[in-house]
Amino acid sequence: MKKVAQLSATQRRELFSEAAARLRMTPAVVEKDFWVTWVLDRLFSTPNLARLLMFKGGTSLSKVYGLIERFSEDIDLILDWRVLGNDDPLAERSKSRQTAFNEAINEQAKAYIAGPLLTELSTALAGIAECRIGEDDPHVIEVRYPAAFADTYLRPEVRLEIGPLAAWLPHENRTITAYAAEAFPGLFDRREVAVRVISAERTFWEKATILHQEAHRPDGTPQPSRYSRHYYDLARMADSPVQVTALANRALLANVVEFKQRFYPRAWARYDLATPGSLRLLPGDAVLATVSADYRAMANMIFGQIPLFADIVEQLDALEKAINGKVA
Repeated sequence: MKKVAQLSATQRRELFSEAAARLRMTPAVVEKDFWVTWVLDRLFSTPNLARLLMFKGGTSLSKVYGLIERFSEDIDLILDWRVLGNDDPLAERSKSRQTAFNEAINEQAKAYIAGPLLTELSTALAGIAECRIGEDDPHVIEVRYPAAFADTYLRPEVRLEIGPLAAWLPHENRTITAYAAEAFPGLFDRREVAVRVISAERTFWEKATILHQEAHRPDGTPQPSRYSRHYYDLARMADSPVQVTALANRALLANVVEFKQRFYPRAWARYDLATPGSLRLLPGDAVLATVSADYRAMANMIFGQIPLFADIVEQLDALEKAINGKVA
């Protein structure tokens, strides 16, 4: 990874263009994927960073598990909350004290991200990329890389979205490979990058409970943009062996629900119903229309076959029935 990162812009442009032609992708996507992989390599090969962080989210589904064919520009990371204080986040608290704790640990995380973490990361990336705290979110570090291509859609930066309020279990050690390394393995001194990542089964239930929440979203409250990715991701996971292993682990669903109730409480989300027998994946027609429009706008981020939205709905309907023990 280091050898390619240190190539001239002209050399990288040639490499990414040839790799894109072989893989039937756009050069800017191959380039950004390289820098996403390079940043992950720096994170998990630098001891002072690797001990603090865990990889999770949609990018892990694509890069680690190959479950989705959706390009993600962001890296979701869990920050070890033990560096923020001695209080046990899982200790029993009243509702008001839990709310105060959640707010306090998030404030502590902002200070840690902007201080020691940013300093350590800047050192790890020195000479190649620059990083700064996101202007719109103090939990984000933006890594600006030396882009060889101009692209109107892809920003020449990798966003690290970092938060302490996420579970670390179950996780595993896996490897990832940049698209450019798949096309030209001989040009890389080390093709595979080691990462520590949340299991696909936990992400399955994280996505399912997001969809359950959205199925209960109150009328008149807009859904956040780009949420169609969760519907696409879960539908793809439902069409893989992960569905079998996730459905066999209902205790993991209960753990995900308990965690969200403690750290991300929303009365309207009806997490009390996010259990086999009453879990919902599909919202009403109005919200579904919004998701459909968002999905059309997101389609250019899918680099494989783009499923019809109607097929995604059908897949999720079947999954909802399977979770709830109903015959499709």
